[in-house]
Amino acid sequence: MADLNNYLSSGSKAVKLHDQRERVREASDADLHEILHDVQVEMLDLRTKAAMHDAANPMRIRAIRKLVARVHTELSARAAKSATA
Repeated sequence: MADLNNYLSSGSKAVKLHDQRERVREASDADLHEILHDVQVEMLDLRTKAAMHDAANPMRIRAIRKLVARVHTELSARAAKSATA
């Protein structure tokens, strides 16, 4: 299970944007797929809490969506790179 706090800011620990990008680039394909799986689980939980007006940090949904986009972009770039090689 991937530790999403290495990729997202949480509480008092802030993850800089360039650090997040580097961590996504340095992660293996298996790690990226694991991140996507873990994010789906957390996103479901956050959306449920938001629907019940019980979300502790509603901005985390936005951060997670951006992380998903970064991971998908990296996976697509790797697939395109391997297809051309």
